[in-house]
This record gives sequence, structure tokens and C-alpha cells, in this order.
Amino acid sequence: MAGRAVQGTGSAASWIAALAVVSDLAPPGKRGEALGVAFAANSIGSIAGPALGGVTADVLGFAAPFLIVCGASVGLAAGVVAVFPRERRRAPTGSPAWRTIARAAGSGVGAAATAIALGGAAVLGVVELVAPLDLDARLGLSSAAIGLLFALSIAVDAPLAPIGGRWGDTRGRRGPAIAGLAALALSVAMLAAFGSTIGAAFALGLFGAGFSLAFAAAVPWLDEAFGEVERGLGYGLLNVLYATGYAIGPLIGGALLELASADAAYWLTAAGLAAGALVFARASTTTAPSS
Repeated sequence: MAGRAVQGTGSAASWIAALAVVSDLAPPGKRGEALGVAFAANSIGSIAGPALGGVTADVLGFAAPFLIVCGASVGLAAGVVAVFPRERRRAPTGSPAWRTIARAAGSGVGAAATAIALGGAAVLGVVELVAPLDLDARLGLSSAAIGLLFALSIAVDAPLAPIGGRWGDTRGRRGPAIAGLAALALSVAMLAAFGSTIGAAFALGLFGAGFSLAFAAAVPWLDEAFGEVERGLGYGLLNVLYATGYAIGPLIGGALLELASADAAYWLTAAGLAAGALVFARASTTTAPSS
């Protein structure tokens, strides 16, 4: 437990810093695409990590994956020291940073992006709890088969992340936001409507596409709302929003499973996502700007 706590601290710090650096170094007009590449890399790692961990544990022993991650982390830290120049401390803004972040996240596009980040993570938590239990009960799928279906979802997510980011850079972020929420709603409804393995595969692939597009809009929106000085703290807030939604989602999904059924969890989630897509589609350019 202590090791996991230290790991969580390091993961949060490195991920937040990495996103801020990608944003700082992105060429003008290509911030969404650059962030999309970072999220694609994260998705690829989510697929490769468990597979590599399982193989190295079988071949080299239980401790091998942990030692490999330790060595890779040390190597990356050394690379940061060698490549990254020392930065001068930036002058603080006139108002406290937290107040600036709260104002940015609570109004205009910041509020819209906050809702997508929190709601999207909650939906992911619902699906990751409900779908495996449902696929086991409804179709009798093995753990390996269910794992492959979710890997398919991530495999669709990864290549679409930079595409969605580029779409937002060139044509405005409302498009990928609406398309992402609509795809998520349709995918969750399909999990309830389709009673076959092929149907579940199609639904989870669509879920990965929708999740990628929704966050391709939300993250650059939040980035642009933060401002230059508060960007690191802003990404810290994004991490908190994501973690909060991801913790709430399984609680909601579990409660719906206990009180009703998997189909009820799917349909209620789909209805909420569809309502969100309609809100974005009908919003005026003053309440949800295109970029």
C-alpha cells in the first residue's frame, strides 16, 4: 500500500508536468493535436503495459515487471535532467492561483470542459464496472475475452486522439465535443440493445472513439482557460476532476446494478450523455464558443 501511494504521487506529478510541457511546446494553432498525441501515447501504454507485465512475469519472475518499471523511470528522470533546461520562476499573477483556476473552470468554455472531464470519467467508471459483469452474465465471456474487448476500445481511442485534437484546432472544439458525447451515448445504448459478442465489440470500439473525441475537446478547452502561469495547477485540477469522476462512476454503476439491472445502468447513462450532446448542440456561440 505504501508503494502504491508513492507510485500515485509520482504518476500524478509526472503526468501533470508532461501535459503542461506538451502544451508549452505546441506550435501555434496545434495545441489540441499535440495534446492528442500525448493522450494517444498514454492509451498505447495502457494496452502494452499489462501485456508486457504478464510476459515478463512469466518469463523472468514476479519481481521483473516492477524492476523494469523502476529502471525505466530512473532512465526517464535522467533524460529530463539532461534535456530540460533550468527554468526561471515565473512571476505570479495578481490574484491567487487557485482563485484564477476556479474562475476559469467555472464559467464559459471552462465550465463546459469541466463537465465533460468529470462526466466522461464517471461514465468510464460506470462502464468498466457494469460491462464486464454483464458480459460474463449475459454472454458467458471469459476474463481474457472481456479484456480483449476493452483493449479494442483503447486501440480505437489512441489513433483518434490526435485526429480529434486537430479537428478542434482547425474547425473549433464544439464539433468533437458533440460528436464524442453522441458516440458515447450511442455506444452505451448499444451495450444494452445488442446481445452478442460482435455487438459488444462494436459498442466498445465506438465507446473508445467517443471518449477520445470528447476529451480532445475538453482538455484543450481547459488548457486555454487556465492561462500561461496557472497551466500546471490547472492540469492538477484536471487530474482531480478525472479521479473524482472515475471514483463516482463505479459507485453509481454498482448501485444501479443492485437496485435495478445492467440495462438500467446503460440506458440511464446513455440518456445523460445524449442530454449533454443536445446541450452542446443547441448552445449559442456565447455560451459554448467553437474554440
